[in-house]
Amino acid sequence: MGLRDAILWLGNFGLSKVHIEFDCKPVVDNIVDSSKNESEFGNIIAICRIMLQQHPNFKISFVRRQANCVAHSLVKAPKLYVCHQVFDLIPSYISTIVINEIIRVIVVKK
Repeated sequence: MGLRDAILWLGNFGLSKVHIEFDCKPVVDNIVDSSKNESEFGNIIAICRIMLQQHPNFKISFVRRQANCVAHSLVKAPKLYVCHQVFDLIPSYISTIVINEIIRVIVVKK
């Protein structure tokens, strides 16, 4: 349902090119391959497919959870922050997570 809401939200912004990265391979596989109907969330998957067809420049792809550390850290953020919000300035908890991820990537590459 989060993916459905994200597609709707991004579509309402009128964005022309969007790349959505998702760390649940079965969901991505079911959305990308319409012949697959292995998901217990079949109706929601069908709705996401229709919405993505209405936005042909929206792309969805699978990323491993390990490659998505920032997103997972944000999911664990205090419940106070869990809602749709638009910020004029980046909240400190987000900038800290992003900076830590940049440092981690730099150390791994060395």
